[in-house]
Amino acid sequence: MLFLEKFGVLHFYDQIVGVAICVVPAVGAALTKSCDEEYEEIQRLFYVLFGCNCLVLVLDILGILSSGIANVIDSAAMTIGSFRLLWLYNYGKKKSNTFDGFREIRKEIILFTLILLGRNIFAVFAYSDEYIAIFSNVRALVQAAGLMFVGAAQYWGEEYAWRGFLQKPLQEKFGKRWGIVVLGIIWETYHFPLWFTIYDLAIWQVGLRYLITVALTFVLGYFYMKTDNIWAPICGHAIYNAMSAGVLPMEAAVNMGKTGTIVYILLAVVCFSLFALKKEYRKKL
Repeated sequence: MLFLEKFGVLHFYDQIVGVAICVVPAVGAALTKSCDEEYEEIQRLFYVLFGCNCLVLVLDILGILSSGIANVIDSAAMTIGSFRLLWLYNYGKKKSNTFDGFREIRKEIILFTLILLGRNIFAVFAYSDEYIAIFSNVRALVQAAGLMFVGAAQYWGEEYAWRGFLQKPLQEKFGKRWGIVVLGIIWETYHFPLWFTIYDLAIWQVGLRYLITVALTFVLGYFYMKTDNIWAPICGHAIYNAMSAGVLPMEAAVNMGKTGTIVYILLAVVCFSLFALKKEYRKKL
């Protein structure tokens, strides 16, 4: 559908499909794990959210709703769904605490954040004179904290599927490290509809996305193995998204060019990949 929209065959607000792409993995996992009573209420919530998203998209395509109104309704539904998700996780059948196990990974979360911060500081000093832009990373961290809750449904939609559903079976089949590599490849390939539409990537950028996604999967996979809590990789995912290249000043983004972008990505790839050396990846399943 994104390709049809890009070439003018259909007309709708593409971000609505972007939200659907976040929700669909959880729906697929829920259908497969339909007998999982622990998450039964959350699974039903995602069926409703996916249904709302599809309905709004259809109304947008048919012109019954303007794209602006459709986006507002879709965003409101996801925000309400996020707060409902938090309530169900903490007070529903699951009756868990969102932050269970976070003490076990607090040092790693700080390290992960510092890696991203160091990469962004390097980019600002190497490719820009707007040094004050470094402080935008502080705003980004505040944003990440907010997105973890206000955008909980989107993040859960991905993490419940990739970490909660696929990670362990893939590790059992391919080994702890190779299972993560396979999961990272699957995760990035799933984003194929976005590559040449919303993201508008060049071919060489697709290769970089595979590298960074596999490396990031080692980090988020470690968070999940260490805590057995979906909210741990959700936290890491939110921090990563908030502190991505979007926080860089425009001057740096322009001046980086192809070589600078490759260096910028590879800095994170190398650092993230070191998480593969953690003890959890050496333990037997």
